[in-house]
Amino acid sequence: MIDFDVLRSYMDNDEDIIAAVFMAFMEEHENGADKIQSLYNEQNWSELFITAHSLKGILASFGETKAVDKLEAIETATRGGDTPQLADIQFVIQELEVIKNQINEYLASMV
Repeated sequence: MIDFDVLRSYMDNDEDIIAAVFMAFMEEHENGADKIQSLYNEQNWSELFITAHSLKGILASFGETKAVDKLEAIETATRGGDTPQLADIQFVIQELEVIKNQINEYLASMV
């Protein structure tokens, strides 16, 4: 879940910058949950590592902590070519849907 207090502090309370960051996130990661599931199913650990690493950094800047912890565990496992925990994958997928909904609500409120 996005921590808007943390996010606003990173973005100097500039709602236009937050909206731009959210739009960029949606362009890049709107289908992130599906991508993670597919990469897990395909056992494509190198691509899953890259995806987890990318999402971890972005979500940390959104003030999200729980999914970031799970992404770090996924990143650690896949870096070594190991299978990540299914529970971590499922948690991240659920959390990405929550975050996507938060972003859509925020952007809708801007119009």
